[in-house]
Amino acid sequence: MGTKRAVPIQDKAKFFALIASGRNIKDACAETGVHVNTGSRWLKRAKELEANRKEANHRANTGAGNGGRQERAHMDFMDTIDLPSAIPHDMLCEEALRGLEDFDYFRRRYLGRVPSPWQVEAALTLVKLLESEEKEFVVLNVPPGAGKSTLFHDVAVWAIVRNRRIRVMIGSVSQNMAKMYSRRIRETLERVSPILPDPMMVQKGLAIDAEGCLTIDYGRFKPVDKGALWRAEEFVVEQLDGNGLDNKEPTVRAYGIEAEFIGHRADLCLFDDVASPDNARESVARDKLLERWDGVAEARCDPGGLLAVVGQRLGSGDLYAHCLSKETYDIEEDISYDGSDVKNPEDVQEGQPVRQKKYRQIIYKAYYEELDTGKESRSFKSLPYPDGPLLDPRRLPWKDLSFIRYSKPDLFNVVYQQEDLDLDTRLVHRTWITGGLGPDGVDYPGCVDNHRQPGHIPEGLAHPWISIVAVDPSPTMFWAFVWIIYQPQTNLYHVVDIERVKLSAEEVLGYDTMTSEYSGLMDEWQERSYQMGYPISHWVVEINAAQRFLLAHDFVRKWQALHRVNVIPHTTSRNKLDESLGVEALLPAVIRSGALRLPSMSGNWKTLAATDELTKWARDKKSGTDIVMALWMAILNLPNLTQAKAPPRQWRPKWL
Repeated sequence: MGTKRAVPIQDKAKFFALIASGRNIKDACAETGVHVNTGSRWLKRAKELEANRKEANHRANTGAGNGGRQERAHMDFMDTIDLPSAIPHDMLCEEALRGLEDFDYFRRRYLGRVPSPWQVEAALTLVKLLESEEKEFVVLNVPPGAGKSTLFHDVAVWAIVRNRRIRVMIGSVSQNMAKMYSRRIRETLERVSPILPDPMMVQKGLAIDAEGCLTIDYGRFKPVDKGALWRAEEFVVEQLDGNGLDNKEPTVRAYGIEAEFIGHRADLCLFDDVASPDNARESVARDKLLERWDGVAEARCDPGGLLAVVGQRLGSGDLYAHCLSKETYDIEEDISYDGSDVKNPEDVQEGQPVRQKKYRQIIYKAYYEELDTGKESRSFKSLPYPDGPLLDPRRLPWKDLSFIRYSKPDLFNVVYQQEDLDLDTRLVHRTWITGGLGPDGVDYPGCVDNHRQPGHIPEGLAHPWISIVAVDPSPTMFWAFVWIIYQPQTNLYHVVDIERVKLSAEEVLGYDTMTSEYSGLMDEWQERSYQMGYPISHWVVEINAAQRFLLAHDFVRKWQALHRVNVIPHTTSRNKLDESLGVEALLPAVIRSGALRLPSMSGNWKTLAATDELTKWARDKKSGTDIVMALWMAILNLPNLTQAKAPPRQWRPKWL
């Protein structure tokens, strides 16, 4: 009886690769040079192991109260898989060798990805920078929904397959999110069969069936040593020589931006979903993020390594803008000149070090207008960028983009087109107020009554209407008063007058005990409203001022009873940022539609001041927002107020 031939691991790997590509057992065995019985035994064993793996996964996902036994059973099963060890480069099959050089082929064969030109281009750029001798920093700005997280996963997997000794850091806004990304990479590396995507994703053209398996073509990545590090948040892959890494860092480690990772350094640092709307504007959260980024995150990249952060732009104050503003200086080592003999200021520049950007920026826009050749170029089946105007016609279809482009142009320009604008400082566009064709191509009606001056009421205002004044004080004692007459039937807000002036409490509303007479701006406006036939029925006052200067005094309550008006305390606090009732939710809609009617701009500082504040308003702006806040307080409270009755008229005989 003859001795059985020891089958080389590359032959076994080639056999499974042929089976995965659709070949039958007979053909696969013939091309590999093994007996059909041997191939059948391998395939039977692989199917049994795959069935056991699925059963273990099912029990782990559905079982309860088992103390982690299902997870341990799954791990024990993975340890028993009869897979080839790490295969050296000179023993790889043709498909595996091609996968090391061709990222697009690698993704299609092993990960089941639909070809995406921008992702291939971005991946090749990142890998090229990773191979640079210098430490590289990259900001990759991509619109949401384009597959940026998938790209980072694929780049990390490809980098590990190309170099098992690489150290990868996966960073995110939270530890749980980073751990999820790390677990996804680990599961990709330990699969024992080709990836079968969701049939619905395949039908929609968003995924394809993978042809090969990484563990078959490149050998196993999970070490057989039961003591090896192989957890969701960190793991070490099997090395080509069968030994572990000679440094303390694992192959992959996951960190939240708030986590402590002082001692861990890496060759490839990938940060995804770090910036968010909450930390993209002036706040304690943003200060903490930038401090952690400068002091900790950047320092984790080793010499010759690459740090890349990916995400969509959120405004001029986000993390990406902070990174892109950084500069480095090239200084020659043997400079001994101290500039003591410089006579002209222009000569100083010659002795300054050369400045250059620390971060490279890679930008991908959702829509490239210069490549738009018509409706067909924007269809679902059109070619993606750079052959068409859409970055990804399937993931970011024109139907969705066009709605955002015309309904929320600022959001589209910043988040989807990666323009360096600040959404927070653009509460409204000036065109919305003045009227005319806006930058988004919309013809706005405008809000200005050119024939009406401040203090004048539009002619022919019919009942019902409500006449109110909103008052917003400031710490510097500047008070903003806005008088509005609202018509519920037409939904128009007619601004009668605006005042922003520095006043004392007595100048707002005073009372002379000797003469029993009232004075101040509130009393003047109240009397004027009677004379004009549209009496003010409500005064909406910021609660601190209402309690401190008004409602605390008896004479104010007597003044209310005398004029039959109500002083309504308004609480601002977090309401101004509310998604449904905040400043950004109410004012833009009213102004875009032209429902807010302002007096003429011609020679009128009041309307000009209101326009200036509206176009420059920001969430974190501490001054220059009084008129905006008064307008918002009025519009917010008007739906809850009782409609005013017609002013009383004195009876007179018909013959007079």
